[in-house]
Amino acid sequence: MNRTEKKFDAVAMMRSIRDRISAEIEGMTLEEELAWLASQEIKDPFLKRLRDRAVQQTTAASRASRGR
Repeated sequence: MNRTEKKFDAVAMMRSIRDRISAEIEGMTLEEELAWLASQEIKDPFLKRLRDRAVQQTTAASRASRGR
């Protein structure tokens, strides 16, 4: 079986990014993590809509829990 040399290792890149983000948000409260996430620039329109929807759901859940 012939093997070609990888030009790009997606798994290694994902792990590197995950480790960097984990170190950056370590010790943050949920509110701090949400603020950090909201401050990050997202260029992909699908991911931006996904993030905005998550923020809306979190805000709605927070309001509902305070109203009880």
